[in-house]
Amino acid sequence: MLESQENRNFMRMAVNADAKVTLAEGENKKVLEGVCLDLSAEGLSLQLPANLEVGDKVFVEISSSGPVAPLKINAEVVRSQRLDDNSGDSLVGCRIISMD
Repeated sequence: MLESQENRNFMRMAVNADAKVTLAEGENKKVLEGVCLDLSAEGLSLQLPANLEVGDKVFVEISSSGPVAPLKINAEVVRSQRLDDNSGDSLVGCRIISMD
């Protein structure tokens, strides 16, 4: 069994790929361009130019290089915090609901 300092069921894989995040707010949709930092079977973390609310539902498209189609993920925000680097960006953690 793999030992880990974190209490996770699945290992995370560093991705660092462009991500397009669509947030449905009532009848309006907000689209954010960011970076998918890492991905596991249950979740992902994103660096985005906005702070999202816990419970927000998002649709994430993660770009890939070459002819491979983008990974499409429906997810729910489980944490979001502003970064302390004066960029205005936030680190957003999401639980995967479904993936194509």
